[in-house]
Amino acid sequence: MNIDDRIERRLGYDAGAGVLITLDAVSPVSHLDSPIGRGPALERLLDVFNPALSGQLPPSTYVFGPKGSGKSAVVSALFARLATYSGPPQAIQTTTRAVETTLPGFVYVDARRAGTRFRLYHDTLAAVTDESVPDHGVGTDDLAASLRAAVDDGTAVVVAVDHTNESETPPPATVVEWLTDVSGRIVPVCLGRDQPDALAWEPDASVAFTRYRRHVLVELLTSRCSTGLGRDAISHDQIREVAEWASGDAHDALAAIAGAAITATRSGASTIGPTHIDAGIQGVPKPCAALGRVLGLSASRQRLLYELVSLPESDRSSVSTATEAIASTDHVDLSVSTVRRMLYELADAELLERVTVERSDGKGRPPSRLVPRFPTVVFREVFARPTSEP
Repeated sequence: MNIDDRIERRLGYDAGAGVLITLDAVSPVSHLDSPIGRGPALERLLDVFNPALSGQLPPSTYVFGPKGSGKSAVVSALFARLATYSGPPQAIQTTTRAVETTLPGFVYVDARRAGTRFRLYHDTLAAVTDESVPDHGVGTDDLAASLRAAVDDGTAVVVAVDHTNESETPPPATVVEWLTDVSGRIVPVCLGRDQPDALAWEPDASVAFTRYRRHVLVELLTSRCSTGLGRDAISHDQIREVAEWASGDAHDALAAIAGAAITATRSGASTIGPTHIDAGIQGVPKPCAALGRVLGLSASRQRLLYELVSLPESDRSSVSTATEAIASTDHVDLSVSTVRRMLYELADAELLERVTVERSDGKGRPPSRLVPRFPTVVFREVFARPTSEP
């Protein structure tokens, strides 16, 4: 938040704005241009990419750490800034004279939305060329040829591929193979949660992220809340409570605060109360799948999850009951068997959990029900927001 924003809040320009002002500011899938509390990790990344600042190719790199540790926030922000220095030769001032050097291009790609060879080439090519790249009517080999020509005719490119080796995304070794098949002037950077020794790929360098310390997470949440929530909508003690509960996971902490703000707004409250904090925390299961994984699914699968979490508890008592209820809604044009199959696939991807329900009579095979493993309150708001009032 800039100084003018802070002064205007003090002047009461946001009076009557309510609890939730900007969902993106407190959403776990949104990142700041300047991430908070990750200075040492940023310096380690700059050390790795330092050769690029003199026009050389940096090493292939693996960035790893647990969910909610800031990997995506820092790397996406860093690559966005480095990309502004790419292109025509830059004047670099040395101790004796100014020299011109050409920096490699820097491209950030999210594997949740570019998890195939076609999409990876497409999104990378779109970032390195000024020409439009078609989504249809072109083959993967054609995209590879165009990307190869763009890289070989221009500067080398450093491509960071985020969220590798999830249930819906390829492992780092596959991503590296796809990129290096195109050109040796493409330097792969992969982001993931696995330790480096668990990979079928040996990067030239690696950078580790760890969970946020509590006081740093409090600082991060305070900054995000100052932008996304109304003045005095949440207390410092409440922020500390959420930070302690989240155990260093910024994703879960933001999801809980966003859920609390959404709950307070729906109830017509002017501030976030204890019951709203409880509702926000209860809407973030432990362990919790990243909301970005859900939002990276196809529209049909997102719709199924939305209908599932919108069902009354009685309609979620078993998989069969939930399946039939979802298939009967006006927004789902799928057969009962297709809905059931897709729900089981989502459970296999660990976005849903199958929980056995004990039968009261103790007879027969006990049924199971599906329990969401992602932030339900925030997901419902994000999914419905395009067709609802802001």
